[in-house]
Amino acid sequence: MTEEVGYHDKSEGGKGYLARPDDNRKHPALILIHEWWGLNDNIRRFAAKFANMGYVALAVDLYDGKSAATREEARTLASAVRQDVPAAFDNLKSAVSYLKGRADVDSSRLAAIGWCFGGGWSYQIAKNNLGVKASIIYYGFFNPRDDLSQMRATILGHFGKEDRAIKVDTVYEFQANLKTVSGDHEVYIYENAGHSFANSGSRYNPEAAELAWNRTVVFLNKFL
Repeated sequence: MTEEVGYHDKSEGGKGYLARPDDNRKHPALILIHEWWGLNDNIRRFAAKFANMGYVALAVDLYDGKSAATREEARTLASAVRQDVPAAFDNLKSAVSYLKGRADVDSSRLAAIGWCFGGGWSYQIAKNNLGVKASIIYYGFFNPRDDLSQMRATILGHFGKEDRAIKVDTVYEFQANLKTVSGDHEVYIYENAGHSFANSGSRYNPEAAELAWNRTVVFLNKFL
């Protein structure tokens, strides 16, 4: 079952896209965070896919109902979010509260997942201990030297070795930093894969995308 939901009181025009199993049992839940294109059909398909697997999946909207058709539009929308970081955190905190308050969600079993722009925010949810057990990062941006002492979530990271936006050396630093904190964190680097290798488009790498997806499924089964 799918529907648009208002999960964030301060949003001017954006609503989340909720996909859930068609029953009345409690389920683990996921927060899905879109790429810099915005909440589009690609993210909606992922939400529906997770719902079919037994998750209550909320795709958030950090763009207040807007989406991008060009790289220039995407850059402008993403930049606006980065210029008001507190508002983005309010949005994501509202998503956590919304899911934990639903009768069909097991509030102790919540994870975040994001791609590119959204992958960076999935990392921020974990780093700032906003209430998730696990965080999945698809080629999202991070500071490899961050203080992770407040983090309680377990991290799964997917990165392309040929990614020109996120250099592989910084991913190795990130791996080393994760080893300094508790948790069975997993970071994978995919050969012959660049940025956005798991999303439709010219950079799509089917082999890397399938392997990353399979690892994501195993990870969620393990930690949720």
